[in-house]
Amino acid sequence: MLSQDILKMPIKPGLKCHYGPTNTFLVETAIGLMELVCCPKGVHSLSQLSTITDANFKPRPGQKVCVKSQLYQDNGYTYKPAVQCVEWLRDYFSPGRITSEPPRLCITGAKEGSFTGKVWKTLAEKVTYGQTISYRDLAVLCECPNGSRAIGQAMRSNPYQLIVPCHRVIQSSGKLGNYSSGQKNTVKEWLLNHEEAI
Repeated sequence: MLSQDILKMPIKPGLKCHYGPTNTFLVETAIGLMELVCCPKGVHSLSQLSTITDANFKPRPGQKVCVKSQLYQDNGYTYKPAVQCVEWLRDYFSPGRITSEPPRLCITGAKEGSFTGKVWKTLAEKVTYGQTISYRDLAVLCECPNGSRAIGQAMRSNPYQLIVPCHRVIQSSGKLGNYSSGQKNTVKEWLLNHEEAI
């Protein structure tokens, strides 16, 4: 059951985007509440609430994915990227492989066209559901074979949890490594088990 206090938490104000206004949604999932921010062009971010950590993570397999609240109410127009992202999340958390197209991302600002942007795009396109990759192998895929540290930086700044699947990036030794600066390692393990990657 979702705490009413969680639903009353302040949602971050809408971001400014040159493609149009953004809206922020709280989406209930099997790994807890996630915050989805998007504009008419695409998803700006998708992440678990920062209040979810290893200390209090309680996965709920079978939890119906649904929008619990949003910053701005619809005025007869619903953002297609938001609808697409919620549908994709439903598909992701259902048993079996993902069959729907991932939501379109809106990478703007300094990350657009950067090495970090390239890492996110490569990871999302090349490392699919049920697979893992090492930091070193991802660096090679990004044509920067000595760039393991840069890959780690890109993972730390990833605003697209699950869509850009940084949980699939593991150490060369096979150890899972940290997730969300070591605050959500049990989430990473749960996601990889959900995907039957480990």
